[in-house]
Amino acid sequence: MQNVLALLAVTVFVGALALLAQWSRKSRGAEISLWVTLLFVSLLVLGAGALLGAARLSGTVPAGTYPPGLLTITAGAIVAAGLIGLALCVPTLLKIVGRRPATFFSDPPIFLALWLFAMVLLTNNLIGILGFGQLEEIGAFSLGTGGRLPVGMVLATQLPFVAVAILGVGAGIRRGLRPTLARLGYGPLNPRQLGIVAAFVVVAFALSLGADFLFRQLQPGLYREVGEISGTLFDPRGLGLVPAVLFALLIGVGAGLGEETLFRGAVQPALGILPTSVLFASMHVQYGPSLLLGYIFILSIGLGYLRRRFNTTASFLAHAGYNFVGVMAAYLFSA
Repeated sequence: MQNVLALLAVTVFVGALALLAQWSRKSRGAEISLWVTLLFVSLLVLGAGALLGAARLSGTVPAGTYPPGLLTITAGAIVAAGLIGLALCVPTLLKIVGRRPATFFSDPPIFLALWLFAMVLLTNNLIGILGFGQLEEIGAFSLGTGGRLPVGMVLATQLPFVAVAILGVGAGIRRGLRPTLARLGYGPLNPRQLGIVAAFVVVAFALSLGADFLFRQLQPGLYREVGEISGTLFDPRGLGLVPAVLFALLIGVGAGLGEETLFRGAVQPALGILPTSVLFASMHVQYGPSLLLGYIFILSIGLGYLRRRFNTTASFLAHAGYNFVGVMAAYLFSA
């Protein structure tokens, strides 16, 4: 329950920032408010990182409460995020005071997207990847469920992505419903395009088997740890056939809709395929610093090209189909 409430609070905050960023294109006052807010939060983040670093150096945090190595990683990542956040505020400040014309970095939605990119990548994802082993020991990847992901948790983690994406492209301020869907890239697909999506799913799943084999051979210890997390959260074994299919659909459609709407629909047109793929791969902290992150990065590039060549509907169906096939394969073929 605490995880759900935290997600909702973050969603409301980010959604409000997204609306403010869109309004900033029309209002100088809104632009100043956005800049002040992000500057203030960047300073808070920097201060928090400095305090954690001081606590680590002084040894005042018991090792049983927070492992020293994890505390070092956390403090360093948070300090770096705060410094980058402050640096990103500079172009907008120069624009506001009239010292420099508008640039790509000072455009309010781009400014916010880059700022969030730095904050999320460094304060959450990088900590999750570099501190994977110690986080796994303290049960940080259980999401408070203690078992298989329930429906409510899937919705709680994915619907905020949809909400932030919709607000981030200016729904209700600069765009109505149809222009919003068009900006997010949702539209129809013809039979040929659907066939390409199906072929993409088959190829992606085949490549995932190869990536899994390499992962097992080259990183056996990490492979076992990652398998324990995946086995807890995403394993359909023990379910009947119909519940397993419904669970696979939930994981497929839920993750596909949330992640594709945000990453391919909203973020990719602004940042491009490669930066979006870096962020997308880094979000999968449950895989730790493993070879699978490289495969997910490649998969994301493929989804990005589907979005560019066709639309977000194509990348969503490919993502959902890939997840569905993966869960059902685990159900049908795992011992």
